[in-house]
Amino acid sequence: MSDNNLEKKFVSKSIESYVKTALVFLIIFISFLIFKPFLLPVIWGIIIAIALFPLHKKLTKLLKNKSSLSATLITVVLLAAFIIPSVYFSGSLYENISELKGSFKEGTLDVIPPPSDDVAEWPVIGKKVHDVWQLFSSNLATGIKQYREVFISAGEKFISMLSGFVGSLFVFIISIIIAGVFLANSSGGYRFVYTFFNALIGEKGEEMVNNAKATIQSVVNGILGTAIIQTTILAIALFVFKVPGAAVFTIIVLLFSIAQLPAILVMLPVIIYMFSAHPGMQAIIFMVWAILGGLSDNFIKPMLLGRGMEIPMLVILIGAIGGMMLMGIIGLFIGAVVLALGYQLFKMWIDDAQNATDEAKKNPN
Repeated sequence: MSDNNLEKKFVSKSIESYVKTALVFLIIFISFLIFKPFLLPVIWGIIIAIALFPLHKKLTKLLKNKSSLSATLITVVLLAAFIIPSVYFSGSLYENISELKGSFKEGTLDVIPPPSDDVAEWPVIGKKVHDVWQLFSSNLATGIKQYREVFISAGEKFISMLSGFVGSLFVFIISIIIAGVFLANSSGGYRFVYTFFNALIGEKGEEMVNNAKATIQSVVNGILGTAIIQTTILAIALFVFKVPGAAVFTIIVLLFSIAQLPAILVMLPVIIYMFSAHPGMQAIIFMVWAILGGLSDNFIKPMLLGRGMEIPMLVILIGAIGGMMLMGIIGLFIGAVVLALGYQLFKMWIDDAQNATDEAKKNPN
């Protein structure tokens, strides 16, 4: 065969290869665009399914290996546990805002009690807080007018946060249903994931899958679990003592807890209000309750986060917080899993290098 024919054949094969590769990437790209609207609910569905898999496994055994029935029961209970409190808090929030709006329009908004002289003695912020508090106490209309821009900015941020919260409710409802489907088909899904990682990494693939699963469960237990427990403790105090806007404060506490910010910061203004509006034993009991609840994450989290894992708790915590700062709440899980897998890959590399060095020392020739 002549060089000219060989060259033509090579060009033809190259073009054919490029066209096939381009078509494959085009199909992948179009498939991604089609799947993109469902990406977030599916990721959440996977996370929820992994977190609930131990419960699903136990319930399946109790129901005589009826996996579909177990998945259905978990999905229904989870939807009820998620929707009912959401509807209750949404109704309470709407009621609080409506009452505040109505009182403001009618001019019947309760007078804010004046601050005590002790407030002015607080370090750094005492004088400023005392002056602002005194202004709103003596002339509420003037105070609102003077700080109008601050109220507008805060209101816009709150409305934006509330819109995002409502949108998240629908995403979570869809995600719970998807999680139920994943749980019902968990055995096939696990086989596929194990096969994929074994083909990608080799014999360490199964170990990495198990660590990824354990990391997600650890984040759910350690971060979200702690946030829910802490929010529940503080929400009970807010509603028992009938704090105005209790639903609003509950949502803010939950967001602070998930974001790993001190929930006690949210409760400090409420404690100040309680001592102003209800001085005496009631305010003291609320203060003790709020402080204990606000600091409860310091001993709840270590008990739940990273338990029974070979990956250090600090790696998971940094991954969760960094991931959330980068990608929002979903980053809690993605960041923790990615950093945990990265730590494991780094450890495997170090271990292999150390083993090679030890082997070389044993067999110098």
